[in-house]
Amino acid sequence: MLIEISYVLGTSIPKWPTNPSEKPDINLSFDKGDPCNASSIYHHMHNGTHVDAPKHFSRNGRDITDLPIEDFYYTNPLLLSLKKAKGEFINQTDLLYHESAIDNCDILCVYTGYADIRESAPLDYVDDFPAFSLDAACYLRMNFPKLKAVAIDVISVESSIEGPKNKFPVHRTFLDSLEGKNPRTLLLYEDVNLKKLATIKTPVRAIYAFPIRWEGAEAAPVNMVAES
Repeated sequence: MLIEISYVLGTSIPKWPTNPSEKPDINLSFDKGDPCNASSIYHHMHNGTHVDAPKHFSRNGRDITDLPIEDFYYTNPLLLSLKKAKGEFINQTDLLYHESAIDNCDILCVYTGYADIRESAPLDYVDDFPAFSLDAACYLRMNFPKLKAVAIDVISVESSIEGPKNKFPVHRTFLDSLEGKNPRTLLLYEDVNLKKLATIKTPVRAIYAFPIRWEGAEAAPVNMVAES
């Protein structure tokens, strides 16, 4: 069974407060007497379900076209339900309880439950949402060599309060190569419908998260699909 866990894009989707909105443009329309329907879309790479590449926070980091397609395919996914409220952090202690499971996974999906308000209270959803602490990011980066990616059910892995004040250390820890100490990239998937994933009764065998690649881009929209 295949389950889509990306959100549908649209003009009213929740987004990081400073991101521009999605903007469709109807170029051709049957209603205007044209021979077909055709449209253009202005899309911000960090709106909706998307993946961050290293270039997002590293001047010389790899962009979305530099990453091999295998980096977006996962055969040992793990979903952790770590319920968090507004402003709370996913910290290292939360993850220590699941160390043996994380050790074998290639994508860690963290369901905080905060996205349950995504449709009913979109302004609250983007305001001081739960996020990873820096110690949690360092712990995942340094201790789990099989881990290729992290996904979360809120619009960012990083606090909207602490991140801008501190030059986004959580993103940098996940995405940067740490000066050669652990050169692999941990890709970041944000605004993922993990509530939908949590309802699956059978084991999830794989997750496909192939990007729409734009030359030189630091991120990309993805249609993320789980297979059970």
